[in-house]
Amino acid sequence: LHLPTSCTVMGCGCVKAEGPDTSNDLKLARQLQREEEQNARRARSSAGPKAKAAPGWQTAGNGRSLGGEPTAEANLSAEEKRLRSLEAAERRQNQVAGVSEKKVQEMRQKEQKDALLGKLAEHYARQKLEMPMGLNAASVEQLK
Repeated sequence: LHLPTSCTVMGCGCVKAEGPDTSNDLKLARQLQREEEQNARRARSSAGPKAKAAPGWQTAGNGRSLGGEPTAEANLSAEEKRLRSLEAAERRQNQVAGVSEKKVQEMRQKEQKDALLGKLAEHYARQKLEMPMGLNAASVEQLK
């Protein structure tokens, strides 16, 4: 039986392998750290006085707002901006991947109707009254 020197035979006949040799790890780590520090010093000295300031919030500038040209938004009143954002939100709601606009509108109306019927059912339950029979057949406009 030939065993490497890093193994020991236990009393039960099993072989226990010992961990890897780590005696050179500290030396290697120190050497790599010195090289990194030297490279960093060289990079700083070669940049010289032309080095730019580090980027930060103080040097960021004005930036731009999302959604188009900054001059187009600057001329609008607060009410016009609010209306534009409302229209954009409605357009986004009506765009569902794989579903036609007509179907999306039908789904939205059904959701509104269900929400209104739920509120009415809750109201009648609080009043301990029975909901009228034809209420489920009413349109969204009638329920409002």
